[in-house]
Amino acid sequence: MNLHPRITADTLPVCITGSAHVRLMNDSRWPWLLLVPLQEGIDELHDLTHEQRDLFMADVNQVSRVLQVITRCKSVNVAMLGNVVSQLHCHVVARDEDDPNWPGAVWGFGTAVPYSDGQADELIDTVRKSFS
Repeated sequence: MNLHPRITADTLPVCITGSAHVRLMNDSRWPWLLLVPLQEGIDELHDLTHEQRDLFMADVNQVSRVLQVITRCKSVNVAMLGNVVSQLHCHVVARDEDDPNWPGAVWGFGTAVPYSDGQADELIDTVRKSFS
């Protein structure tokens, strides 16, 4: 499957589940994961079949739980926008009152701070293990 070039450029690979590519946004300001359905040509959630959508949303829920457990965040934001990248993808972001733009949105705020070598390894490993 081909991922949109912007997704590839802005994220790090985490794992592939039965329904999605799971990727980490390369912005260390927030624990922020992205899920992209495995099917080609999917731009909207309603483009998935009922079964595909159920499996995809189960993966979104699992990633949400893992992020909340790992980070002990106040809130997990889940969003599917599609305004800039039309390929369906779901943002799952751990948010806390002391994060850089609480309670505002993460999109368009400041400049991304890429992870340094090894900085994201624990988060990536924990998410991978949750799907094993």
